[in-house]
Amino acid sequence: MAQNETGAKTIINNGFLEKYMASAPTAYTLVYICAQKFIQEGNEYFTDEQLAQSLGMTEGDIKRAIKFWEDNGEVLRKQRIIQPVTKITHIVSDKPSYAQDEIEYYLKHNAEFKGLVDSAKSAMGKIIGRYDIETIFSFHDWLGLPLSVIEILIQYCCDNDHKNMRYIEKVAIAWADSGINTAKAALEYIEKYNGTYSRIMRSLGLSGKSPVEKQVEYMKKWVDKMPIDLVIFGCEKAAMAVGNGNPFPYADKIFSSWEKKGINSLEMAKQEDERFFNKKDKGSTAYTAKSSGTNVKSTKFTNYEEHEWDYDVLSRLKFKELTQNLGDAGNGNKN
Repeated sequence: MAQNETGAKTIINNGFLEKYMASAPTAYTLVYICAQKFIQEGNEYFTDEQLAQSLGMTEGDIKRAIKFWEDNGEVLRKQRIIQPVTKITHIVSDKPSYAQDEIEYYLKHNAEFKGLVDSAKSAMGKIIGRYDIETIFSFHDWLGLPLSVIEILIQYCCDNDHKNMRYIEKVAIAWADSGINTAKAALEYIEKYNGTYSRIMRSLGLSGKSPVEKQVEYMKKWVDKMPIDLVIFGCEKAAMAVGNGNPFPYADKIFSSWEKKGINSLEMAKQEDERFFNKKDKGSTAYTAKSSGTNVKSTKFTNYEEHEWDYDVLSRLKFKELTQNLGDAGNGNKN
């Protein structure tokens, strides 16, 4: 029985004391007691903000505690209004911090969570520390991903040689924000992007290599904006243009050029190439003119203004040059 400054008493059920007092995280127990106080005072619609102010906690702390008790069959309050579900964008700086006894409670009393942590250790090939365990816990508590999805996510990252927890966290946030919150959706995503990314890597002349984080960002941006056959076509052009150089920035400039021109299909890209090669204008050069406003002294070598390179046009010229030299062999990368 708890007593406040006015002498009023808050009654706590003995069953609760026997079952949870010794094992539940301290902060969760305080939230439970404070919630009972509100209820017994007639306030069954108390808010997270009210609890947070009463206990000197954050609203995030309160939400976790309420969820803990609800998961254990203890409904602490009535809901006055069901708020509509809105799309949430998660930011790393908003990730909650966790008390050590919270994590220890779940490791001790939640076999599924402990199994997930053991699975993560195996996938990452190392003993993982408190930071990693808290981060994995946040995927479920903060991002709302089911434990089965988190296990698939960690295995997916590790299979692609991304075992750094900060990288895994970025992927978890991306999945949560994209609504990938079932095992089926996760497996479909992996099947789609593993196959797609492999095709793109091959088209860039990087077959057999695992993409690094920046390369994945490039590819995700491309496939989210364009059909895959157009992406492959552009990547093949970029690979031919740069030779042994880095094709990703070059391909990205090609796609940006296409986007500005409204080219959004393979057919349109090929038609644009055909128009370019059929052009009779002898003044056409390896770039599309866009004046920089800088005057250049006319000589027998230069008789034009400075321009910004159009990577789409440059790639066409390089593509034509190489395919003319290689003949039909130049089409080998498209399969």
